[in-house]
Amino acid sequence: MSLITAREPRAYGGIAGCLAVLLLGSFLACSGAPSEPEAPRRVFLITVDTLRADHMGIYGYPRQTSPELDRLAEQGVTFTRALAQWPKTGPSMASLFTGRYPKTTGLTHRAAQKIPGEYLTLPELFQSTGYSTLGVVSNAVLSAELGWNRGFDEFLETWTLGGAVSDDPVEHRKWVSAPLVNQLAIPALERHVDSERLFVWLHYSDPHAPYLLPEGTADPFLDDAFDTQDQLIEHELPPARALGGERRLGFYVAKYDANILVTDSYIGAILDHLESLGLLEDALVIFTSDHGEGLGEHDELFEHGREPYNTTAHVPLFITYTGVARAGRQVDHPIELLDLYPTLRELLQIPEGQVGLEGSSLVPFLGLEGAIDTRDLEPFRYAFSEAGGGQMLWRHYLSVQDGRWKLVFHPAVERNDRQLPPTFELFDLESDPQELENLAGQQEEEFDRLWEALSTWMESTPEPGQIDPDSEAYSEETLNALRALGYLN
Repeated sequence: MSLITAREPRAYGGIAGCLAVLLLGSFLACSGAPSEPEAPRRVFLITVDTLRADHMGIYGYPRQTSPELDRLAEQGVTFTRALAQWPKTGPSMASLFTGRYPKTTGLTHRAAQKIPGEYLTLPELFQSTGYSTLGVVSNAVLSAELGWNRGFDEFLETWTLGGAVSDDPVEHRKWVSAPLVNQLAIPALERHVDSERLFVWLHYSDPHAPYLLPEGTADPFLDDAFDTQDQLIEHELPPARALGGERRLGFYVAKYDANILVTDSYIGAILDHLESLGLLEDALVIFTSDHGEGLGEHDELFEHGREPYNTTAHVPLFITYTGVARAGRQVDHPIELLDLYPTLRELLQIPEGQVGLEGSSLVPFLGLEGAIDTRDLEPFRYAFSEAGGGQMLWRHYLSVQDGRWKLVFHPAVERNDRQLPPTFELFDLESDPQELENLAGQQEEEFDRLWEALSTWMESTPEPGQIDPDSEAYSEETLNALRALGYLN
């Protein structure tokens, strides 16, 4: 029987029975006795590749794609306007792991790149403070060969289970699915059950194209009440995205949603296992994705990275902490994935400063008691994101958004011996969440305000260097994986 339909959502880690610990200066146990705040003994970072926030139930999606994660989110703090810094896996995760923008790290445009050695990565930060560290990943863009194992005592890659890495998308898909993440993660977690302090990163990839389901898994959304999209795809899809000869857009959306449900079920199984091992006691759990996915909007079909819109930039993010982070709190301020690095630094109670971090700690949003000090909200007036690439590495969009308005800017560029002028797009996200109506030239006050914020931000970070697709040598195994994922021709 498929895990999709076999499990019911439930509470984890006894959160429902003990919702009382306070960050920000006090610790409130279930007995009510105050104490000093303590760093979490265990931290679990769970990331899902290519997961749109607006395709999860907790964010209002009508299909039941994420019952396990929705239940977990309800027991913590949910951020409704979280943005990836670049909607490609490498640049996005590098920002999360370094607390710096892609323009600063130089990791832009391309999915597969090495993190520069001068940055202390998040796992290295945990390792340096005495945590045992475990990583299990299912995307070769995040491989040890590209340096993503830095700071991990144990680092496991699902695609290595299949022997030689195939460049065929269908064959490769078998070795990057959620069942294999759990197959590696469960015994590894058991090996670390006695670790006094533990940091674990689990990365699932099932919502990434091609949207194939694990063998024997039910396909619950085809022809359901929400499968009403009869639009046909006009051009031929590449092998890394095509599913047979199917051309109906609604078919692909249903398949994408089914893969979210697969991931949700296996994450639920991991959470159950963590609870059975006692690892969710005194545990902080962070859930997010690296970016979303274009499902036909803005002519972006089952891909991501080249367009600046929230279909690929807006990501889910929620933080739960057994007895800590205020259950059910919803944060509508714009925040960025790079904010997670300074958040974890603060929760780890590392006293010395770290030069160069560009995010802001989210700890003020987590407290159980009282209103949030308005002074703590100042860093969250605006959120910034970039996009571009694909086959056109000269494309570079920069955007800023607040709670309602979004400005997209593409600088002037010389292309084919002619100068292309700069472009601007202004969207009212409240009335136009799909970003279809460009209001640049009509809303001057909002444009000027956002342009000032974006200009200041661009001036504060270095200009990106020249993109050289051949600047890094990869093994044939990594190249095959990148071909299978559609990142190389």
